[in-house]
Amino acid sequence: MTPGTLADALAAACRRWPERRALIHGPGGLTYAQLGFAVERLGAGLRRLGVGRGDRVVCQLSNRPEHLAALGAAWASGAVHVGLDPETTGRELARAVALTEPRVLIYEPRTGDADPFLALRAILAGHPGVRVVVAGDLPAPAGCLPLAGLLADGGEAPAGPAPEDPALIFLSSGTTGLPKATLGYHGNLSQRWQRLGGWLGFTPEDVHLAHLPLSHGFGLMMAVAALLTGGRLVLLPGFSTEEALAAIGAERVTVLNGAPAHFQLVLGRRDPARHDLGSLRFGVGTAASFPPPLLRAIWDELGMELAYMYGSSEGVGVATTDREDMLLGSVGRPVPGSVAIVGPDRAPLPDGEIGEIAFSRTVYPVRYWGTESGAAAAVAGSWYYSGDLGRLDAEGRLYVHGRLKHQIDRGGLKIDPVEVEAALLGCAGIADAAVVGRPHPILGETVCACVVPAAGEVPGLDSLRSALAGVLAPSKLPEDLRVLERIPRTKLGKVDLPALRALAG
Repeated sequence: MTPGTLADALAAACRRWPERRALIHGPGGLTYAQLGFAVERLGAGLRRLGVGRGDRVVCQLSNRPEHLAALGAAWASGAVHVGLDPETTGRELARAVALTEPRVLIYEPRTGDADPFLALRAILAGHPGVRVVVAGDLPAPAGCLPLAGLLADGGEAPAGPAPEDPALIFLSSGTTGLPKATLGYHGNLSQRWQRLGGWLGFTPEDVHLAHLPLSHGFGLMMAVAALLTGGRLVLLPGFSTEEALAAIGAERVTVLNGAPAHFQLVLGRRDPARHDLGSLRFGVGTAASFPPPLLRAIWDELGMELAYMYGSSEGVGVATTDREDMLLGSVGRPVPGSVAIVGPDRAPLPDGEIGEIAFSRTVYPVRYWGTESGAAAAVAGSWYYSGDLGRLDAEGRLYVHGRLKHQIDRGGLKIDPVEVEAALLGCAGIADAAVVGRPHPILGETVCACVVPAAGEVPGLDSLRSALAGVLAPSKLPEDLRVLERIPRTKLGKVDLPALRALAG
């Protein structure tokens, strides 16, 4: 029988594979038995601080074993885990605390900062009811507790959560500048994430590279799916190509996940004389489209199979492992009736027409943490509108055409930057690329190509336009070129548009 909650599922994994290595972090790590023990001890420590069913525990930790122990401890106590990126600013942290009203904040100071506890002191002053626990080697300031102290003693086992209880709040940037707080529930996520591991063919023999942030929905989902199938997680603080290549060889990594940029960098910088990538067998791609040349390189040069996942922290999404569908540019074939393409009036559009992608809320329930009631707030209506552009073909394949608000308006013609980026990545001598619109006094915007050249290459605008002339319509051809050392990207590999626009000028 499938365990009914994430707390049950994680505890079952720790009992089933006690001697197997669960986590690798630098020279150390934890077995499943040690992870289970840390979850029990930290859970008891949280309960001594008053954490109970339904309380929130904000966890601002990097990809380290303590993050996963804190996750399990919150679940075991019936509390709701709220993950925050360790590089979250003081202002963002204050917003998250004000929104979720946690009982406990687990905080990791950044050792390179001149004042690692500046943001924390503002929280202590503005939210005196929040108990603060400090991770890492720096001494905890007055009024805070060291994380190691919570692991010292045990306690009685809690009653635990029910399948209908919330397990997670996923925080992401909202269109108003305020964070969106999407709720995930124990029963729903436990079933979905265990099915996911089975569908992807994860086994206890797999070694997963965990470079994506555990504070983000995709990184956490893939990490938990790996643990629930008995796999080993190799934790990295973020994506560094050299560190990733070294870890793949040293730990015999079998599963590599990420955005197209992560795979491009691994392919572009691997050195057969130094890097042994023969253990790789599978990957999960997300965040942006995978051009056909990149797909073929992943299959042929890395020897990996690939699944592509399109979705969001709201729990909506589509996935595929079908090579033909991916080569066509599709993200998969959603269950009929679960996805619609709608126009500006939100009326359904015919097959083949581009509009906003909408997900049926009867298939994908979407709920947010309510700022006023302190409880779950449902999204109104029968559909969840993604803010992404896409189309469905006659065979039911879904294609994504970028963000609704990230179009280039060239004299009234709407240009999809994703289409132009995919074409650029197919050009010889281009290692990475992204596209933005640049203001123009007559046309409104023009297409600006930002590219990272391959080693020894010096791309020019005329040569790129010539190479793309048979691929793109004349109105879509780049009219400006910026040659960069790197494309600014988020930790998930998505293009950091504000940073890119600043570089493009």
